[in-house]
Amino acid sequence: MSTKTKQQTQKEIINKTLNMAKDMGLNDVDVIISGSESFSLKADSGELSEYKKANTGALGVRVIKDQKVGLSFTEDLGDDAIKTILENAAQNSKFSKVDEYQLIEEGTQVDDINPVANIEYSPDANEMIEKALFLEEEVRKRDSNCESAPYNGMAEGISNFAIGNSKGVLCTHQSKSYTAYTSALVKKGDKNAMHYLFDSKRDFRELDYDKVINGSLEVANNFIDASQIKTGDYDVTFEVDLFDNIISSFMLLFSAKAAIDKSNPWREKLGEMVADSRLTFKDDPFFKAGHSVCPFDGEGKKKQTNTLLENGKLVQFLHNSATARELGLENNFCATRGAKSPLSATTSNFLIEAGTNTQDEFNSRRYVEILTAQGLHSGIKPISGEFSLGVSGRIWNNGEIETYFKDVTVSGNFFKMLSEIDLISDKVEASSDHSLFTPKILFSNLMIAGS
Repeated sequence: MSTKTKQQTQKEIINKTLNMAKDMGLNDVDVIISGSESFSLKADSGELSEYKKANTGALGVRVIKDQKVGLSFTEDLGDDAIKTILENAAQNSKFSKVDEYQLIEEGTQVDDINPVANIEYSPDANEMIEKALFLEEEVRKRDSNCESAPYNGMAEGISNFAIGNSKGVLCTHQSKSYTAYTSALVKKGDKNAMHYLFDSKRDFRELDYDKVINGSLEVANNFIDASQIKTGDYDVTFEVDLFDNIISSFMLLFSAKAAIDKSNPWREKLGEMVADSRLTFKDDPFFKAGHSVCPFDGEGKKKQTNTLLENGKLVQFLHNSATARELGLENNFCATRGAKSPLSATTSNFLIEAGTNTQDEFNSRRYVEILTAQGLHSGIKPISGEFSLGVSGRIWNNGEIETYFKDVTVSGNFFKMLSEIDLISDKVEASSDHSLFTPKILFSNLMIAGS
């Protein structure tokens, strides 16, 4: 099915659902269709070990009646199934508590296709198979100590999202991305170590195979003879993908809903300094290098670029129309809702603005770069800000790697960490999934427990 046909079909189904709702006397309704198509390949010992195609999707409705919200969804897009979920949502609303802040509102109408989602070039299955086999073979070929590549493969993913409501909203969005990944399990004598890397691009032709192959081998080989470093306070940077995971664990800080529920530690700090004055955080749904580029939010409102933290000052939280109304603040159009999930709010492309420190300034210092961490879920306390993680990495000294280390623990407080910064790079780099864009940041005096 072509992209145009798919989007047209989604709109027809949404309009049919809204008409059915109107006939049932339901006047405040929104409809979401979300789905994904994936094609994944894995290789093992020179042969394909997985060839998998998947197509998932669902239709969800939100019915608001007498200031009460009811939700229901179906994976069956037939008329009977749609009628049933409308009835269920209406019935579910009767048992919900009054919510005066959730309303079905006017929005926009737009058909949005990620520019790279329908580029002229698209790989066929054979080309993707060739690359999957290449990744697995090449990582072993480039290093005689590499025993195997336990995790490797290729993937294509297409996501679709459409929303319509009884107030005239009708929007569709599609995006596509490709992923290449591999790992290196290196063995020397009775010691072994493994490292895993992936690269994601919207254009298949831009995937960086050398990055994932050579990077996996380099780190695995250096970890195999690594030991603990001495216990002490160190200046620390985090590898960008790891930093992305850490920041994601503390996104509660920007949640308006968490502020309402009194679980946001910064709930009473709007307009106050909460971080180093050189830090500015933005959410930009139009950032071209990001993989979350979409012109409308989960309520069908036109998105905008939002500054959340400006020169260390907390400027605003992430809002949908309901949280903005409840707090008496302006909506900044960060709403999200899936076919199976309630109204919420989230970021799109998260940007940390570059600082002024050059690479030469970093090179003049001795500091720890943390590459991997364990216990991100159990070791992080989002409300208190405390964290304690088992980590591995390397020490840089005057621009050169002094040593690799493993099996140590880094601990600290995230809120304090944001205020105790030494250097912020003048260049921005992207996480592998292109959701975070950040300069290298050198945090001061984090405690590392080692030998």
